[in-house]
This record gives sequence, structure tokens and C-alpha cells, in this order.
Amino acid sequence: MNRSAITTLRRRWSDSDVDDLRGQLLAQSRIVTPPHTVAARWPQTDDGLVDLRGLTVGDGGLDIRFVTLHNVDLSFARGAISAFESDLFDCRFDSVALTRQPRVNRRVERCTFRDATLSRLAVGPTVVDCDFTGATARRLRSVPNTRFERCVFDGADLSGAEFRDASFVDCMFRDARFSATTTFERCAFTRTDIEFGMSRVMRTTIDGVATADRWDGETDAEAALDRYVARYARGVTAGDSATMPLDPE
Repeated sequence: MNRSAITTLRRRWSDSDVDDLRGQLLAQSRIVTPPHTVAARWPQTDDGLVDLRGLTVGDGGLDIRFVTLHNVDLSFARGAISAFESDLFDCRFDSVALTRQPRVNRRVERCTFRDATLSRLAVGPTVVDCDFTGATARRLRSVPNTRFERCVFDGADLSGAEFRDASFVDCMFRDARFSATTTFERCAFTRTDIEFGMSRVMRTTIDGVATADRWDGETDAEAALDRYVARYARGVTAGDSATMPLDPE
């Protein structure tokens, strides 16, 4: 989809549309038995999904809480959109720009995040048949005991991502990018090919066999930290420290 079409999708949303969606989600969260439904004032997409493409939530954000949603298209959405204690099935988040440390936690199945910006996203504990191809997922982190099954991370930027106590079954990481601060700790890989590169790898197994701890990027990570400390010191002196990122990545 070209830039003009994406802009059109975003401009169609009014404040009242966003407020209406928030109200729908709140009402649905009070219904105990799933599935839950939301509606848009536009027809379904060509794929038969609820058309929430281009949603821009602004400072108010959008909390998807205590619901089970199916067949919703949030492609090209922007803002602090999080899914707390919610199950998502057959949903699209392609080219979304999630900000302000969002989270998508509980069960995420058959969802796509292609070319999405997912920096600092917290995800898990169950992620099945999901596609993160081309995603910018710097500082992505898994919640404890997350299981990734048949997930695709091809071409994803996982710089600084933190995976702890996670398992990967039948996943793909072709051309995925890792940095010296990417961490795999107490992880298990089953039928999953991965080149760790400069990542920190600790107490991890591949097809049931323990792999040696490694951190090929340790020197680079320490150098990055030193540079960050120096920048932070200069920021404090200049009065700009409040606007600096919270980590060296």
C-alpha cells in the first residue's frame, strides 16, 4: 500500500471514532463469555476483517483488556495500543507503530506483525503461527515462560531484544538482526535454525542439547555502555538528560 493510501486510512479516523472504539472494548470486557466483537463504520476489508486500519489513538492510547478478539485488522495503526489479558486470533498488525512500551500478553495466534515497529513491546506467554517478518523490534522482550511456536522472524531487527525462559519451536530467523545486547537466557530451541551473531547466549539448549554460553559482542556492548555514560554525563551538564533514551541501544 502506498503512502497516500495509508494517509487516507489514518485521516478518516475522528476523535469520536476512537472514543467509540474504546467504549466498545470496555463494554465487551464486561461480557464473561468470549468471543467478543467490535465494529467499525467502514465495510470489512477484502479479507473479511473488521477494518480498524490506520487507527491513531493519540495520547489517550487504546487498551484492549480482558477480551478475545478474532479477525481484526489494525494495520498501519499508531500509538500506545496494548492488549492486556486478552487473546488475539487472526488479527493483523502489519506496519503498526506501537509506542510508549506497549504489551500484547496472553495468547496471540495466527496474527501478523509484518514491517511493524514494535520497539520495547512485551509479548507472551503464548505466541503461535505469528509472522514478524521485517519488523523493527528493538528491545522486544518476552514475558516469563513464553512459547513461540511456528513463528517467523525473517529480516526482523531484534537489536537489544531480551528473551528469557522462552522456547522456540519450528520458528524461523532467516536474516534476523541481533546486536551485542540481544539476550537469549535459559531458552530452548526445537527444530529452529538460528545464528546468534553477537548476542549474549546463556544456559540455552538446541534440540535438547546444551549449547555453550557465548557473548561474541561483549566488547562492543561494553563500549556502547561507555559511550552512553559519556553522553549521559554531557546531557546532565547541558540539562538535557531527561530526554535521553534509558539504555545504550
